[in-house]
Order: sequence, then structure tokens, then C-alpha cells
Amino acid sequence: MKTYFAALINRSTAPENSKLTKKLLNDLKTSLKTSNSNLHFKEHNSFIFLAAENNLKKPIDQKTIEKTEAKILGHLKNYYFNHKTNLQKHLKTKQELRETAQIVRDFLKEIDPKLPDEFNSRLRKAVSELPNNQYELQKQSTVALWDLAEEQKMRFLLSGWAPPVFEIPGVKEEIDLESVTDKLTLFNFFWVFLQPTIFRLREIDSVLEQLSKGCEGAHVKSAQPKAQAELEMYLKIISAKISALQNVEKTISAIFDLFTAPQISNSRTQLISTSQKLKASFRQMSWKMNEGKGLLAQVQGKLDDCQMRLHEYLDETKNGMVTAQSDEEFKKALSPLAELGSNMFIQAELLKMWMDFFGTDLPYFTYQTKLFSDQKPQNIETSEGTAIAVRGLTKNYNLGQNRVYAVRGVDLDIKEGEFVAIIGNSGAGKTTLLNCMAGLDTPDYGVVLFRGKNLHKMDDKEKSKTRLLDMGFIFQSYALLPHYNTRENVALPADLAGFSKELKTRIEELLEGVGISKQAKQYPAQLSGGQMQRVAIARALTNKPKVLFADEPTGDLDSETGKQVMELLKEFHEETKTTIIVITHEQSVADYAERHIVLEDGIVAKSKRAARSERVNFSGGSKLSKPASEALAEESELSWEQLG
Repeated sequence: MKTYFAALINRSTAPENSKLTKKLLNDLKTSLKTSNSNLHFKEHNSFIFLAAENNLKKPIDQKTIEKTEAKILGHLKNYYFNHKTNLQKHLKTKQELRETAQIVRDFLKEIDPKLPDEFNSRLRKAVSELPNNQYELQKQSTVALWDLAEEQKMRFLLSGWAPPVFEIPGVKEEIDLESVTDKLTLFNFFWVFLQPTIFRLREIDSVLEQLSKGCEGAHVKSAQPKAQAELEMYLKIISAKISALQNVEKTISAIFDLFTAPQISNSRTQLISTSQKLKASFRQMSWKMNEGKGLLAQVQGKLDDCQMRLHEYLDETKNGMVTAQSDEEFKKALSPLAELGSNMFIQAELLKMWMDFFGTDLPYFTYQTKLFSDQKPQNIETSEGTAIAVRGLTKNYNLGQNRVYAVRGVDLDIKEGEFVAIIGNSGAGKTTLLNCMAGLDTPDYGVVLFRGKNLHKMDDKEKSKTRLLDMGFIFQSYALLPHYNTRENVALPADLAGFSKELKTRIEELLEGVGISKQAKQYPAQLSGGQMQRVAIARALTNKPKVLFADEPTGDLDSETGKQVMELLKEFHEETKTTIIVITHEQSVADYAERHIVLEDGIVAKSKRAARSERVNFSGGSKLSKPASEALAEESELSWEQLG
């Protein structure tokens, strides 16, 4: 018997999450009479996942299953209730909301003394309902999957469904529930998330439509400075609320896209054949999802239109401008805009809060092949000649209450002797991936095999030795020791390894090979950027590394010097066939590599072989007419093959 549970959690409340996890694991242990070694848990994105296993001599009885589910649901209900209470307190004291609402009230009072109270009542009601809505959704996020192999059946509790429990009898072929737990968890989440989200989109779509029409026709300003100042501030606040929603399409679309991800489709094929209920639900969910996407695009267009109209409202060159000389004339002309704008304020605030709650983490959710089972190196399939194998690599960082999903389940292989460029925009996760592959940083989950050895299972001493003897590093900022001269910086890896005497000749050859032998006694402060990077390259090659890591090696260099550095690396690779991994955001740098791995938002978007020419044009500069080593050190007759 195996069982899997999953539910939403609030990532910003780590202490409460830890207490919750202990309670849930203890419930599983006592109810199922299993050992700690058969219990597993994992916090992944916005969810907690738990697993329990017990090799039973006889089938587990229905009462035990229901009792276990009731205990889990009870703890989660208390956890969600506490979150609701804390959210209610937070919203009551939210400074930004109080200040902006006061500006709206000031303008409404100028138009009609009754309007501020009406606005207060509607805003208070809407804001008080939000924690309750989230509470109800969270309660319905729980999933329990039971693999009752002894009875050849499965039991599913999807708490967002009606009815929530159903069984699939007669399951003869083995279905790996662990591999589909996160997919069914997200599917259940969509079931309860879509309807309220579509409702909010419809509400704001209607208000945007009315506000857009309300901004048509002649625009009105007041001859009274106080009233005019309040109008201008009011329009700025409404415009700011709309601006805060400019990423609504991107955020919610990213959540919707999780439903159409290949992992969900593959799971569909495996599970639908076992249940007509699942099949019908997937079909209905697809229809709802398409409705939501269409509405989302419509809302985004209207947000842009209203933003433009509000910006133009006080522009006298647009739609004409009428100055209201009396208070009564001003109040009568602005009354419709006051009502529409206050409606917009409330609906925008509600949608923004909804996005903040679900849109902070969920857009970065990644499906897992194995939620709990660590992949053992001997079970990882790699082809012959693989220098580095990465499986399920995940690395997150906490910045205050926010989480950065730097690397999200990366799988890749790098062959011995390959020249690979990992390319992507700033923030794509390139440097984090390199640091994890090189053992400079520890992943949260996943495996890195460096030449067949599990890098992150090594102790610090073994890992440091591997980096020293088998890896070379080139950094954007050079990372030279300022109180060491050029020769001493290059010799440093050999000194640390304890064989600098044996490599004394090699160090001199490296200085010549990269064209800095004349600067051997100079200190970093006396060198140009290009010269310092050549020192860094020579240092990286000192101990004859098996893999060379270069993180933005041309980032601090001008295009011509950068071109020379890349030609140097290219020539070194061609003659020694050392594995080189370059991190860059520049296509011209990536073009020197044999293969491009494109990273987007922490995942591999694509991997392709590069079409290489004999010489690569760098940042629009001219092509070199001879090898970089000749240009940098014409007196040297040494080849990279000799240096390697």
C-alpha cells in the first residue's frame, strides 16, 4: 500500500509550515502503523507533498483510510483558518490600501457627500470576502491518492470535486502514482481556481468597458484649484491601480499553461484509460481553460485602453477640454467618472490581491518525474562519454518573503570534449546552473554526475579536490588576487595542489600561450581588462582541467578584446578537446560553441547544435585574420596541444 497527499501551503509562513508538516507526518505514521523510513515529504512551489508506504499482509480497511484522510484534512483546515485570520488582520492595516482609498474618498466627497460612505461599504465588503474565498479554495486543494495494490484498485480523494472520492477498481497494470501526484494535484487545483478567477476577470472586464465609455466625449476640469487637484490625484490613483494589473495576462497565462504542459498530457493518456470520470473532467476543464484564456486576452486589451484614456483625460489636445466654472457644473459632469473610477479601484484591488496570492509562486511550478525518490547515480541513464549529467536540478533562493525560482528541474548531458554555450537573458538561471554543475552551490533537489560521480554527495574536502584538479574557472570579474603578480596568480592552482615545481615550465608556457609573458611580474591593478582575463584563462588551465567553466568571460571587455578572448578559448578547445562550458547572454559569444543550451526562467527551453563557420564575427566587429594566440603572443611557437 502506498499513499500520497498534497495541499496548498503559504510559503511565507515557514515556522507554521514546519509545524504542519510534523503533524501530518505523525498522523500518517500512527494511522498507517508505518516507520519513519517509509514517510516522505517535500515542499514544492506552493504545495506540500507527503508519501507513506506500508507492506501490508492484508488489505487496509476503509475505516482506516477515511480516518487518516479526516485527520489530514482537519489539520489543514486549522492551518488555512489561521492563514485567513492573519490575512484579515493584514488587510485591515494595509497602509497602501488605506492611503489610496482615502484619496478616492476625498474626490468622491467633492462630487457627492454620500459617495464616500457607499464606497467604504463596498470596499469593506469586498476586502472582507477575499480571505474567505481564499480559505474555501485552500480547503478544496487537498488531494489523497491511494495505491491499494493488494486489492488491485486505486482510491482518489480530489477535494475540489463533487463528489470528492472515487475508486478505480481492477487496476492490473502498474501505474506509478508518485509520477502523477503533482499532475493530479494541479488538476484538482485548476478545478477550484478557474471559476473564481474567471468570475473576477468578468467583473473587471465589465468595469473596464464602462470606464472606457465614461472617458469618451469632452473632458472636464475645475476652475477651483482644490477640486482640480483632487481630480488629478484621483485619476493618478485609478491609473496606478490599472498599472498594477499590467502583468495580469502574463501571470495568469503562466498558471493556465500548466494545464496544457506536456507532463499533464502524458499523464492524461496513462490515467484516462482507467476512469471515465477523469476523461470527462479533463474535457470540461479544457473548455473552461479556453474560456479563461480568451477572457484574459480581452481584459488585457481593455486595461491598456483604459490606461491610455486616463492618461489623456487632462490632455487639452485630446477630446477637447471644458472648464467647469461652478461647483455644481463640475459635480454633475464628473459624477459618472467618480462612480466608475471607484468601481475600478475596488475590482482592481481585488484582482491584484488574488494575483499576489496565487501568482507569486505558481507561474514557476515545474512538474517532477520523481517527487520523493532520489535518483541514484547507477540508475541514471547516460550515453558513453558523458562529462556532466544533470537530472531534475532545482535551486531556489529566498529574498525576504519572496522566493526566486532560479533553476527549475533541469535535465541535460554534456559530452566529453564538447564546447557548450548556456545562453539566456539576465535572471534566466545560467550562473546558478553553472554553480550547481561545478559544486560551487548546492541544489535543493536533483543530481549532478561529474564524470560518473555524484558531485553533491561528496564531502567538502573531496569536492574541493575535484574542483582543484578536474575543473577550471573563468569569471567575468577575473577573481585575481590583487597582492599576487601575474605569474603567482597563474601558479596558484598548482601551488594549492602541491605540484607547482613540476609545472613550473608549464606555467611559463601558459603565460606565453595567452600572450602575457611580458606582464608576468605585474600586479592586477597594472593590467588592462583584457590582460586580466588572459591571466584568468591561464590560471584556469594550469592543472590541465577536464572541464573548463567560463561565466560571462567577455562581460567586462570591449568587443575587440572579447573577440580575442573567445578566439583563444576556441583555439584551445580545437587543439585539446577539453570540455568547455560558457555562460553568456550574447549570441555572438555563444556562436563560438558547438552546442547552444537556451535557458528561460530556470528551465531548458531548447538545445541545438550550432552552425559554426571558420571564423565567428563578435559583436559586429571585424573578423580576425589569424589565430588569437598569434595575435596575442607572436613570439610564441607553442601550440595548445603542447600546453594541454
